Amino acid sequence: MCHTGETPWAERYFIHPEAAENAVVTLSLTELSLPASAEQLLSTYAAMLGTEDKRLAAAILCTWIAGICGAKYALLTAAHPMAYALRLGNLSVQLIRTEGYPKFAFYLHENLDNIRERAGCGQEALEELGLFYKNDVRPIIHALAEAAQTRAVMLWKHVYNQLYTFVEEDVQEEADDSRRSFTMEQFQAVTWELEPEVFGLRSNPFRIRTRFRTDPSPPHHMISVKATCCLAYLLRADHGYCSSCPILPVE
Repeated sequence: MCHTGETPWAERYFIHPEAAENAVVTLSLTELSLPASAEQLLSTYAAMLGTEDKRLAAAILCTWIAGICGAKYALLTAAHPMAYALRLGNLSVQLIRTEGYPKFAFYLHENLDNIRERAGCGQEALEELGLFYKNDVRPIIHALAEAAQTRAVMLWKHVYNQLYTFVEEDVQEEADDSRRSFTMEQFQAVTWELEPEVFGLRSNPFRIRTRFRTDPSPPHHMISVKATCCLAYLLRADHGYCSSCPILPVE
């Protein structure tokens, strides 16, 4: 997740330098960390999805929030100073209506001139990542969990699902096996090092041993099994479970 020079921020991490003009709801992430604001966003989003299930809306929203987490990790591992611009008080979320499913976008409030000049690396980067999850992401996850009346640990696992997708994409882009192994091992080492306290839980929800299965669809490659069901099957009766769903039996 460290190809920051080539990565389109808007496409991959949903982060934009300016606010969208056609948003249905706009909330600062500080506001989103309040259960009442989280409930407002989830109710509006659920209705746009054609459901009353705020648990489903929260699960899907967390895959978008994972974009900020993915960007934070990418910038920190690349020792990029912009990593320190990604924080609760410097971002807003916008819910945008589209012809298909509604989408989310996040925009930065401050310009690049206000970012600290030097980026940390190594232990400093790990400490920054822990503070980010504790101070910036955890309040949002807990507000969403309260508003949706679901467990926070499940929402963290939806975040992890998307983070793991990001790193799998990066692994595919690496030129040789050694680089692919390093990219995956680095991600697992960093996420496993995070203390349970930063998530507000008794254990680290990212400390997951990935399981694999053969994809039933051609060309039948080995695919990773998700940490938790993405609940996409609840959106459409004809959707069914994904090939990577943990509900399905592993070989």
